[in-house]
Amino acid sequence: MRRSRASIALGIAAGVLAAMPATAAAAGVDQRSDRAALTAYHRYLEDVTARVPAVRKAESAYVSSISQRCAGALAPLKNASTSSVNETALFDFGEELGGSAFVVAYSTPRDQFAKMAVTLGKLHWSSPRTAKTVKCYLTAQDRLFALAPSDVCTDAQALAASHAETVPPGATQWIAKFRGAAVAQQSAAQAFGKVLDEFQIPADKSLVASDSGLLRSLSGSLKAVAKSGATKIVHALGL
Repeated sequence: MRRSRASIALGIAAGVLAAMPATAAAAGVDQRSDRAALTAYHRYLEDVTARVPAVRKAESAYVSSISQRCAGALAPLKNASTSSVNETALFDFGEELGGSAFVVAYSTPRDQFAKMAVTLGKLHWSSPRTAKTVKCYLTAQDRLFALAPSDVCTDAQALAASHAETVPPGATQWIAKFRGAAVAQQSAAQAFGKVLDEFQIPADKSLVASDSGLLRSLSGSLKAVAKSGATKIVHALGL
């Protein structure tokens, strides 16, 4: 099965739009809120890092649930020739499968994000645009976390029944929701990051560097868990 084209970045990156402060007082408000946001983000990254073992456990449980429900569902397609199957159907199912593994891995630390969201939601900014950007980030991230994995077993069985000639309807619907939520989250996170960049001061440099290091490490760990889970699901389905 071909690899998924969905290359989704970790739903916890920084980003954002910001309005320039009109006065020194406004600048002070924004800088204080920016420092509080960076600190909350740092705690969030530390908390999620500590939860990586729980993420692995959740991913393993998800793989096991699929193995119990529909082990070998795609075995009839294992020796099918390339000319006898619809590659788009296989490709889309691969994206559904990879996306579902991603959702399980990345949504497990949802409670940790909720804690950070409380802090960010209470911060004051000099511009309504900035406040709206922060709110949009929190909303988009929460929507991605709220997305449940797809019904992989039902779609795998439908794919096998069609001899991989058609894309299962459930797969098409779930992929559309996943892509929409992921794209919205990425855009909102980038905008939020720009807000943090806009109001940083020299004293924030070490905290920003620490956050960046934690994010790289955590992102790598979560991606590894999701990739491993997707691979195990493929094997469980008989391919």
